Amino acid sequence: MRGADKILLSLAALASAAPAHDPKPFSLFEYKTIWQAPPGVRAFYPRLTELKDGTLLVTTGTSGNRSLAGLSSFPVFESKDGGVSWKQVSNITDQVNGWGMTAQPAITEMTQDVGPYKKGTILASGNSWSFNETAEGVGTKIDLYASRDRARTWEFVSNVAVGGRPNTTNGADPIWEPYLMIYDNQLVCYYSDQRDPDHGQKLAHQTSKDLKTWGPVVDDAAYDLYIARPGMTVIAHIETINKWILVYELPIGNSSSYGSNYPVHYRIADSPLEFQSAEPLPIVINKEFAPNASPYVVWSPVGSKKCGTIVVSDADNSQVYTNQACGDVDKWEMHATPQPAAYSRALHIFKKHPDHLMILGGSTFDFDEGDDPNLSASVVSLTEVVKGKYDKKGCDSRR
Repeated sequence: MRGADKILLSLAALASAAPAHDPKPFSLFEYKTIWQAPPGVRAFYPRLTELKDGTLLVTTGTSGNRSLAGLSSFPVFESKDGGVSWKQVSNITDQVNGWGMTAQPAITEMTQDVGPYKKGTILASGNSWSFNETAEGVGTKIDLYASRDRARTWEFVSNVAVGGRPNTTNGADPIWEPYLMIYDNQLVCYYSDQRDPDHGQKLAHQTSKDLKTWGPVVDDAAYDLYIARPGMTVIAHIETINKWILVYELPIGNSSSYGSNYPVHYRIADSPLEFQSAEPLPIVINKEFAPNASPYVVWSPVGSKKCGTIVVSDADNSQVYTNQACGDVDKWEMHATPQPAAYSRALHIFKKHPDHLMILGGSTFDFDEGDDPNLSASVVSLTEVVKGKYDKKGCDSRR
């Protein structure tokens, strides 16, 4: 049996085992499995986008599936009822390198025309890499794919950037962690970049007005201290004040901040193309706790009339971190959620339900014994989270 067939059978088994009474469409729910990973496989680093009609598309990196289904790929799942039910609609596969789509997926819907690609086209990216010498060589490649049929089929569009062999050692030259955003009738691809000899790693972006050709590398967070390694760009628009927030992790050698070795930082700028000149700020709770690693950020108009609510997630804890003061560095709060900690969880605020916060997760980075390998999500009331509905239940720390 082919690996793809095994995955489909796994999904069918999951569907047959689903509870008899699912939540109502677009309702709140705590922890629901989207994809039950086959034996030996785990989901990690999930990403999602909401289409104009409210359809959700989710994709995820997978590990351990080379023996199961050949080269790694990103399965794509669709929900038309706010995350209550899901079906797999495609796989995003490497069509050009012979390496697979190895890790760190990105997905978004085009909200504007860009070159020959029309509004409503689905774009996806990820890191295709090879450790070992092959006929195709070794390296890391951030490639762009497009779907004109609502994520059913995918076509290779262009290569955004190329780096060296996957290696997180300072002095190596790979690239990592793409993040896609349509802005001002162009596509912006943000990523982590180790190729600059002046920086162990920096955050950068490139833009394209036709999705085929790409402009120069522009710095978003590059520190004078060589061993500083900002990573894992995620961006949100704070609509009430028309500013943009960038969150990232910031390891610096063996140092730590309040016990976090990858403390979460953020910058707020007038333009999503001008973060390098914005002030870098840490997220610290009550001057005693710093979120750790692979942050994600969203914004909701719910909360403060002037500022709404900024919501940030990290890798090591089930909590989220909220700010209803337009990003004031002294106004961060921590609140528990029912969704377990996971490597690079994703967040989402529903366009027609701005109080609904989806927390999307997979496995943890180290995947300790007993950890959940599946792709899963919770949809909770942001208002109730901020009021502390789950705080009394305690929190789940994987640190």
